Amino acid sequence: MWMPLRIEEAVEIARSRRAIRRIDRAYDVELAKAKTVNDRENAENARHRETSLHIDAIEAIKTRRLLRDADSLDVPYEYPSEASSIWERSPQLHTWHLTTIGYSEVRKAIRLERRDRRESAITWAGVIIGIIGSLTGLLSVWLSARGP
Repeated sequence: MWMPLRIEEAVEIARSRRAIRRIDRAYDVELAKAKTVNDRENAENARHRETSLHIDAIEAIKTRRLLRDADSLDVPYEYPSEASSIWERSPQLHTWHLTTIGYSEVRKAIRLERRDRRESAITWAGVIIGIIGSLTGLLSVWLSARGP
């Protein structure tokens, strides 16, 4: 069944978050049953391994969504590389996703681009409204000078 991409991504994110909650609840029981510190550490490590796959999937979706917005607005961004401070490679999925710093930088650039576009549209709207007002005034003067 075909779904719009935003809805499909939202469904996938919700599914991953539900899976994380389900895993957390299962390991909470296991952590409560742990007798020794070693058992507790093993359970915490297992929980981390299982949830990291879903967390990486969520991060990949959020990165794809943000970069799609940046591409549609022609906002430049740094491409993924090992030396980059805004990108990191997912250890589970082996995909690139933005770090928190990178995510905020790209979002800031998108906000600036949208604001610039909005300001230019507002400027042109003011000019057009002024021209229409002037033409309306001229038409009114011309009709009143013409008489009944």
